[in-house]
Amino acid sequence: MNDKPRFVFECQECGKCCERDVTVYLGDINDWVEHGLMYKVLPHLSIVGDFGSVAIQLDKQTKDDQTVCALYDLEKSECTLDDNRPLSCRSFPLGYNGNNYVIVDMDCPGLGQGSITAEKLTLMRDTARAGYESKQQTQHILPMLENLFIRKMTFESQKAMGELTPEQREELENILKDKEE
Repeated sequence: MNDKPRFVFECQECGKCCERDVTVYLGDINDWVEHGLMYKVLPHLSIVGDFGSVAIQLDKQTKDDQTVCALYDLEKSECTLDDNRPLSCRSFPLGYNGNNYVIVDMDCPGLGQGSITAEKLTLMRDTARAGYESKQQTQHILPMLENLFIRKMTFESQKAMGELTPEQREELENILKDKEE
């Protein structure tokens, strides 16, 4: 009988995990609002993807040929969010797919290092599961929000176009015509 845990992990604080694309979910946003951190995060959020399949991601920064999350402090080699990192970062490299816990990055230098307590493993599992559940909620709600924003912008655009004078319309048409050429 093998008593060795199947998942052993100790963070090496190398920052390798901060090089990946970090998708943000509603649970992350709720956490940042609750802890008064949206002012720090909001400038570094972007909408990515195409119509109908958008996601929210943290921006990246590049310095000295190293590209990492915009919230990673390259000089101190640490995340500026501390305990309020996105759920996927807090459970990294452990993930959850709805049925099983999975290792999302087999190249993580912390895998197989040190030891892991039952409490730490439980916390990582709970965080991975919470990340999965938040991802599911976000994937249901974000397309609806995207549709609402597009409808609102389309309505406002039509309203603004209806308020243009004939001279303004002609000027706009000329600008658009010049852009096509």
